[in-house]
Amino acid sequence: MLVFIFEEQRKKNMKSVEIFDKLWERYDSWYERNKDIFIKEINFIKKHLGEFKLGLEVGVGTGRFAKELGIRYGIDLSTSMLKLAKSRGIEVVKANAELIPFKRVFDLILYAFTLCFLEDPIKSLKSARDVLIEGGKVVICTVPKDSKLAEEYMNRRDNPFYSNARFYTTSEVVKMLEDSGFKVIKIDFEDIKYGRDLLVVVAVGRKDVLT
Repeated sequence: MLVFIFEEQRKKNMKSVEIFDKLWERYDSWYERNKDIFIKEINFIKKHLGEFKLGLEVGVGTGRFAKELGIRYGIDLSTSMLKLAKSRGIEVVKANAELIPFKRVFDLILYAFTLCFLEDPIKSLKSARDVLIEGGKVVICTVPKDSKLAEEYMNRRDNPFYSNARFYTTSEVVKMLEDSGFKVIKIDFEDIKYGRDLLVVVAVGRKDVLT
């Protein structure tokens, strides 16, 4: 039964890649049509990033978040989106989030609305841990499963992007990080539409698991 569940999730994630690759213009134009929300998202994430020297965004998409937040590198599986991200000045690599193809060079890794689309979030976080320098941090921004906004996304049949998404509660995100060798140092929420619509979790690698 467990194998069947993982296989179904794998198929959903592959379908998500195809959707983003095909509808990248529709995805990117959302931020133009909803600039007020985008600005709130950027400001919410920015206040939790702190100072950093070299950042990587996992699931960089079209590069909007990376550009606004000063993150230099990004990985994604959508070729179409990576082309646009590159045009925005991001150094991009087509790569799977579960196997980040870098050495231990980053002091910041960001997951901005990416976690819900990953085939294996824990595997991705372990890979992120392995490319963070000592003292580096991972910042996750997502829509929590127990929010009204997540409920809205899950019930919308006209939204192809979230049709294959899997949302997580705050406690589930924290457990994923802890199981991946991180220590959570901050949890915060932001109101976008209904209240507590966005969740940010900041974590650092535990010294006992760093190699």
